[in-house]
Formats: sequence, C-alpha cells, structure tokens
Amino acid sequence: MVVQSKKKETIELRRRGFSYSEIKKSLFVPKSTLSSWLKKVKLSPSQLRRLKRKRSEAAKAGSRIKKFKTLQVIERIQKTSVTNIKKISRRELWLMGIMLYWKERLSHGNRSDLKKGVRFTSSDPDLIRLFLKWLRDIGHLEKEEIVFDIFVSKRKKNKDKIITYWSGITGYSKNNFSRIYFQKTALKKSKRQSKSRAEFGFLRIRVKASSMLARQISGWVNGIQKYFWV
Repeated sequence: MVVQSKKKETIELRRRGFSYSEIKKSLFVPKSTLSSWLKKVKLSPSQLRRLKRKRSEAAKAGSRIKKFKTLQVIERIQKTSVTNIKKISRRELWLMGIMLYWKERLSHGNRSDLKKGVRFTSSDPDLIRLFLKWLRDIGHLEKEEIVFDIFVSKRKKNKDKIITYWSGITGYSKNNFSRIYFQKTALKKSKRQSKSRAEFGFLRIRVKASSMLARQISGWVNGIQKYFWV
C-alpha cells in the first residue's frame, strides 16, 4: 500500500509538471523507478517549456559553480606559487634579462640590428620595469644613459596622460618622454595586454652608445645556446 500511495503521489506531481529531480528530492524515489512509473504520463506544452527553462537555469547555475571552483583552485595555486619565488640573486637577474632580450630583440636572427645598440620594446609595464632594473643592476647604467620612445596608434590619444603613465611606470621624469610616434596602422595586441596597448601604446627603451653592450648580450645568448646544444 505504501508503494502504491507513493506511486500515486509521484504521478500526481508529474502531472502537475514537476521534473524527475524535483520529485526525487521530494519523495526520495530512485530515478529508475520514476522512469518506470511515469513513462506514460504526458505533459502539456507549458509544462514542457517550464522544465526546459529549469534545465537551462540549472545548467547555467552548474556552470557558474564550476567556474567559481576553478577560479578558487587557480587562486590557491597562484598564491602557493608566489611563495616559491624567494630572493632573486644577481646571477638569476642577469639570466632573466638575457632571456628577455633574446626573445624581444634577437630571436628574429637579424644580427645587424646589434649596430643600433640596446633597444627593448614592450607594452607590459612589468617587463619594462624588469629590463630597466636589469640595465641598472647588471649593465651599471645611469639614468641619463637611457632614453625612451613611445609608440601609439591614434593621434587622438591624450599625450599628457600617456606620458604620465609611462613616467609612473619607469620612475623617470616626464621630460624624458618627449618622443612620441603615432603609428598609421593599428598595433598588434594580445588579449592580456589589449587594454594597456590600446590606451598607452608601446614604450621603447634605448641605451645611448650601447652597440658593445648589445654585442655582449648576443655573446651571452650564444653561450646559452651552446650549453643546450653542444
């Protein structure tokens, strides 16, 4: 009698438009049993629309929960990874700068570029700061030995705002950013850096009379290459 009573109640809930999940939570009936009891119960178009809407809402809610949990995992990994970086030694900084310059200036293989001296271009403020620190701590360069060029894609940009931005990033006076070049074509940008590139463009760091330093960096790169491929 208990089973028949529960079956009758199950059918009644289904006829009222409840989903299998809702009935299962309410009456604690296994899904396989629900399938057997309810296979002949037909729902109205409005009831079907309601169930479809609820499935869609449930799927969205599940997606949000999954995304939230994924972000929590990523945040936890990032916090743990940060602690792996201890004090960076002078040698580590030296190697970091070489690799950075290798990727940005030397990877295209045009060694004649070395005659133009040390130049480094980026829209990433952290990479700009890193390379400036490298020039100071490893290259032993003074501030007056370094000059800057700014590249932006549209003339309508606020020059003072751009100069203020790069002055803040580098720690150099605004007077060091008088050279601004406006590009006729849009600058290529990645998703991560699109906002800063669109608003503030690229900054090129140039070292005065630095062709010998550029050749020295090239030699260090050759040493790294030989280490791995000999």
